Amino acid sequence: MRIAVVGAGPIGLEAAAEAEARGHEVEVFEAGQIAEHIRRWGHVTLFTPWRMAVTERGLARLAWAPDDPDATPRGAELVDQYLAPLAQTLAVHEGHRVLSIARGHLRKGQALGARSRAEDPFRILVAGPDGEYVAEADAVLDCTGVFGSPAPAGAGGASAPGEAAAVAAGRVSHGPVAVDGFAGRDVLLVGDGASAVTTLGGLLALEPPPRITWVTPKTEVPGFTSPDDDVLPSRQALYALGHGAPARPEVTHRPGVLVDAIALAGDRVSVTLTDGSTAAVDQILSCTGFRPDHALSRELQLHVCWGTEGPMKLAAALLAASDGGGDCMSQPAQGADTLRNPEPRFFVLGNKSYGRRSDFLLSIGHQQVRDALNLIETD
Repeated sequence: MRIAVVGAGPIGLEAAAEAEARGHEVEVFEAGQIAEHIRRWGHVTLFTPWRMAVTERGLARLAWAPDDPDATPRGAELVDQYLAPLAQTLAVHEGHRVLSIARGHLRKGQALGARSRAEDPFRILVAGPDGEYVAEADAVLDCTGVFGSPAPAGAGGASAPGEAAAVAAGRVSHGPVAVDGFAGRDVLLVGDGASAVTTLGGLLALEPPPRITWVTPKTEVPGFTSPDDDVLPSRQALYALGHGAPARPEVTHRPGVLVDAIALAGDRVSVTLTDGSTAAVDQILSCTGFRPDHALSRELQLHVCWGTEGPMKLAAALLAASDGGGDCMSQPAQGADTLRNPEPRFFVLGNKSYGRRSDFLLSIGHQQVRDALNLIETD
């Protein structure tokens, strides 16, 4: 079977390796470089150890294993030692951006929910270095992730007035970016999750440390859990850092307020908060999470959750299991059937399958790959 994998991140590459090992014809389309998103946070150390970030299939393909399976790699180490070498063994097209995925003949509103749609191959429009072209596939695995679609810094999850202009001017950075250039500067940090606390830790390690205004939507920080007997020591250390940070002299904590408006002011940024106060800073570091972009599958029959924007069956199962939160390490397996969409042989896998949730693990994505391929082969 011809299988197209969109995205050459950790789940996309795993999907390609597993599908090829099962005898399928596989092509991987990657808009940028191998593991493009991970490269952007390559300085960040994962919570989870090597043994949860790799698979037996991948290690066997490389004839390699990490020196210490219980060590936690940085993102750059995961790319350099595992993902990039794995990609070299596969048919990966870097610099080939998928623009849309449709059926060859059937439109979105035809044969609603019918398995017969699988008889019509997927038509994939790709923009490559030499121009646009069409690729065909019998099955598609969307492994594009969410890092390319950050949530705005503004209140309510919408862009604040002036935010777009500040982004264009380079005064707003999203996600756990490298902070080396902010020593001694004035910085506004937005968010209370793991990415925000990771960024906060990087800022506090600078010499001289910057002056940090930390805006969090809740009064209690951080916004993630770490039990006393946490099996992930790096997460426990990060939790302790976030819990103690408001008492640090370098940090001005503004709990329970949000960003109301942003205005460029020369080479600085003026930020108005929802309590009416203002802050003048050199840079806004927005760690408010990410959200999936389903534009690629707009012409397919994808049922998306109205809350998380993940595929509906999986979103409902996750919500029922965790009530919208909880410890990512205690997630029960959701089963292969939750990966199904009304569109046959189209699967959203990896971080994107969790929508706006923040409890995805690479090991979950690895199991999703096997489950999806089992469904493709048996349906």
